[in-house]
Amino acid sequence: MARYKNTTTLKALGKKIKAQRIKAKMKIEDLAEMTGFTYNTISNIENGSETYLSYFIEVCFALGSHPKEIMDIDLDVKSRFQLSASRLEKSRLTDRINAYIQSDYFKTPRTTSEIAKKLKEEHDSDFESKNVSVILLRFSKSKILKINKKGNKNLYSIK
Repeated sequence: MARYKNTTTLKALGKKIKAQRIKAKMKIEDLAEMTGFTYNTISNIENGSETYLSYFIEVCFALGSHPKEIMDIDLDVKSRFQLSASRLEKSRLTDRINAYIQSDYFKTPRTTSEIAKKLKEEHDSDFESKNVSVILLRFSKSKILKINKKGNKNLYSIK
């Protein structure tokens, strides 16, 4: 996957850092000495090149500014991509199973297919048993649910 870089935001931050440096009557060499970074690193940050977050923070500190002051720029705040319907449903599935756990539904041991059926009835969601099973396994690994075997089926219940 190609590396992503938000050049518009990086350039705006770099511009603000440069303005802060000039206002403080500092040279790039001063910041380089105060941070331990090279001249080129500081110059790249000011020009909006990609940088590490820790470099950005250290440059802000050397300027005597809190990073949130430098970050106070106008931004179009939105996600690069929309959350897919399937990912959203999987998140809802985890929340719904967690609600069952909180409601004592699992005091009685339950199979994956029972849980999938209950989800279908109550939320009109048609999840494959494998999706439900993956989430149940996560809850069991985090020691919230325990698994007992009944033949070739897993029975999930409260610990």
